[in-house]
Amino acid sequence: MKFKKVRILFSAVLVVVGMSIILSGCKCNVKDDQLAKLAELRRQEKSLNSEVTEKQSAKAKIDSECQKRTTELKDCNGKKEIVKQRLAA
Repeated sequence: MKFKKVRILFSAVLVVVGMSIILSGCKCNVKDDQLAKLAELRRQEKSLNSEVTEKQSAKAKIDSECQKRTTELKDCNGKKEIVKQRLAA
């Protein structure tokens, strides 16, 4: 019974040591062309973010103008109805 537990423990230790050796051997080497591409993508991201901000600002202005025009239209339609009613009378 003890031999079986020792064997399982020893196997587990070997697996952990083996995995740590394998994983510690992996190295991430970033190449210069990858760094250049990453820098280019970051520049594009900044440019696109500023474009999005500009477009959102322009959209807000257009929405405001549209709301203003809609209010004017409702006012004009109301006045038109008043004039029609007075002409009919």
